[in-house]
Amino acid sequence: MDHEPAHQEPAWQAPARQAPARQEPPPSPSRAPVDLYATEADLYDLTVAPAVEDDIDFYEHLADGVGSVLELACGTGRVLVPCARAAGEGWGVDSSPSMLAHARKRAEEEGMASRVHLVEADMRAARLGRRFPLVTIPFRSLFHLRSDDDWLAVFATVHAHLEPGGLLAADVFVPDPSDLAAGESLRFTGEYQSPDGERIAVWDHWSYDSAAQVARRRRVTERLDVDGLVLERRHRLLDVHYRWPGEVMRLLEQGGFEVVQRFGAFDGRPFGADAEQLILLAQPA
Repeated sequence: MDHEPAHQEPAWQAPARQAPARQEPPPSPSRAPVDLYATEADLYDLTVAPAVEDDIDFYEHLADGVGSVLELACGTGRVLVPCARAAGEGWGVDSSPSMLAHARKRAEEEGMASRVHLVEADMRAARLGRRFPLVTIPFRSLFHLRSDDDWLAVFATVHAHLEPGGLLAADVFVPDPSDLAAGESLRFTGEYQSPDGERIAVWDHWSYDSAAQVARRRRVTERLDVDGLVLERRHRLLDVHYRWPGEVMRLLEQGGFEVVQRFGAFDGRPFGADAEQLILLAQPA
């Protein structure tokens, strides 16, 4: 459902700075018992980047000159490292050691190791003991969260780390009713070439439980030789707990945030009935 509109500066205006909502006592950071991306981290950027290229410009523009940025669910640092460069420094939280290892490698390769700080923790409970003018949750990471309580816990994390008048920026996709009505689909996502020249073929099988609002993806990744013979095949299951835009707005309000701007694409176009993405800028209410 991703598309790549022509790039232009996002049409957002910095809102007036306000005092944040009341803070709750910070719990201790917690670690996830299972690394959900252990078998996908090495191929993540290769297979994700072609689908989403314009989000980096959007978040980088927000981070420009703010001094420091915090990204929750930072993954491989695909968005975090450019934002850290634009802001001055960046902090990233993720529960996957494998993804953080790739983020650390990316920061080192781009000469940003001293300005990118990575923390292994669950974004529902992470507490870093510092505040930021900008907190981001890019690439639909909120749809990893199963329950309302999980969403509210993440928003409590954001409150605990925002400076007075600070900004939360996040994005999710808008569910496609035609996909949900189909019940399931099998898609050849594409063939990619790894940095060492290997051919990587990716297939995605999606099944949808509309009552539970869960989209389950089985990703089959194949490493191919020059003749197309399969050298390795991986299967990975991922549950996406999607929400409709109205639910996202309700949860933000419950979590103590006021949405100051929303967009339907990363080029800054307004959110409307035909939008495939919901991109939000919010401040503590």
